[in-house]
Amino acid sequence: MDSSIQWGKPQARPILMIPGPTELPWPVIQAMNQPPTIQYDLHFDVKVLEPITLALREVFQTPRGEVIVMPGSGRTALEAGAVSVIEPGDPVLVITAGVFGALMREIMTRVGAEVTEFSVEWGQPIDLVRLEREIERVRPRAVTLVHNETSTGTTYPAAAVARLAKDHGALFLLDTVSSLAGLDVRTDEWGVDLNMTGSQKCLAAPLGMSLVAVSPGAWEAMERRKHKAGSFVYDLLRWKEQWIPTSRGGQVPDGAPRRQPVSIPTHLTAALGEATRLIVEEGLPHRFRRHAVAGRAFRAGLDAMRIEMFPEASILSDTVSCFKAPAGLETAAIVRTMRDRYGILIGTGLDKIRALTLRVGHMGITASPLYVLPTLSALELTLRDLGYRAEAGAGVAAAQAIFSAQSA
Repeated sequence: MDSSIQWGKPQARPILMIPGPTELPWPVIQAMNQPPTIQYDLHFDVKVLEPITLALREVFQTPRGEVIVMPGSGRTALEAGAVSVIEPGDPVLVITAGVFGALMREIMTRVGAEVTEFSVEWGQPIDLVRLEREIERVRPRAVTLVHNETSTGTTYPAAAVARLAKDHGALFLLDTVSSLAGLDVRTDEWGVDLNMTGSQKCLAAPLGMSLVAVSPGAWEAMERRKHKAGSFVYDLLRWKEQWIPTSRGGQVPDGAPRRQPVSIPTHLTAALGEATRLIVEEGLPHRFRRHAVAGRAFRAGLDAMRIEMFPEASILSDTVSCFKAPAGLETAAIVRTMRDRYGILIGTGLDKIRALTLRVGHMGITASPLYVLPTLSALELTLRDLGYRAEAGAGVAAAQAIFSAQSA
């Protein structure tokens, strides 16, 4: 292989195999190619925004809850959830097992919560017995968890944690930024009060929309507050008061004009609507299986290349793979070479494992052979260019075997 040739140059941009934002399906891109519309028009509220939020109920698996869509990112959703149900002085237990658990700790601290941090070693399982003892001791108003910790490529048992929270009378707040629409997230069945995510990962929509599924219990908690939420824009209760119709438990008479508490970007809404349509048409069981197979295939490819995963095997994520860089190689050099020479962008680790690990997202449309196999091939070529030797083609062959087994 001539390492002086920049094979990715003709593409004009690298293929995104980072843990989000992800590649977009063509119908989603096309949905943004339309003239501007008026976000405060009754037609937009009733004929565009509402059908999308109702369809998203299926994606969130929350027939009893409401899905609120706002401009912003996954972090916007996290902060909106926190500021809406937590008052200064409320005890909150925050499970931190990576960068994004620590982010929720920071958000809760800023809204004035009395935070107790339940630390989990990065890449290791949660000790549920110890967690229950801590919940019993703290008696928190809310328990928070990152379902799929993007920084470490781990998936945690949200259903089990939710059960502990509910057994002790706590609200359960779940970050599903890198799991919703890729992993099986059962909002109502698990008892999730606020399910908070962003548009740019497994949903395969553009970055710029934050989504929160709100349970009846969460609405009640907002209504029982002693003081109004400290944010005017992110106060979710305003959606119930100004946008949700009375037939669904809101305060707007059916058929009456609605008011969006924050102006909704119409082009991003159209793209999110198309992404939601594609998810519903594919069907959630098929979509979850597709992500699971793609995750296994990618990991099989790494194993064949003698590359070690970072997390403990029982909690490996099917949407984000976090793996150790071969000894002696710089993660930044691997990312740079793979992007510039082979046209595929992956990510380094974050924070204290930045120099030790690499991360690849296989989510949305990239959870498929069309993206996983070229990524493994480019990774092998990159590592070879940098001095690491593995059996030629072993990674791609191992992944192909997984994909073929599912097609047989």
